Amino acid sequence: MRPSLIAGAVAGAVLLAACGGGGSSSADVEDFCSEYKEVEDQLAQFDDSDPDAVDALFDHIDDLDPPDEISDDFRAMTEFNRMVYSASQDVDLDDPDAAAEFQERFSEQAEDLDEASGKVNDYLSEHCDIAAAD
Repeated sequence: MRPSLIAGAVAGAVLLAACGGGGSSSADVEDFCSEYKEVEDQLAQFDDSDPDAVDALFDHIDDLDPPDEISDDFRAMTEFNRMVYSASQDVDLDDPDAAAEFQERFSEQAEDLDEASGKVNDYLSEHCDIAAAD
């Protein structure tokens, strides 16, 4: 069984936010939160074994307009998740050696994005009433 990379990566990483100051109107924030909740609903029922569905989900995420205070972090996380998913298509994740090599390949980048992920998660929690994925 193939691990749910998209659900884990996108839900864990794209559920991001920064506590920054101004720049976005409350209507913009409400729109973003509403649109992001739609993505979250899609993730709850998502089948990452269909590459077309994955591409469509990433396209939907790319269409979101995150507030300025989290925009760069949000985009960095989305790009990373897209890259991880794409790379996973060429790896047998049921093979422990291949899975370990795959994880090692991306672990440093994932650690580098921890701060960005934290900022986005904080923003979503504070402004959108969306809790971080466990």
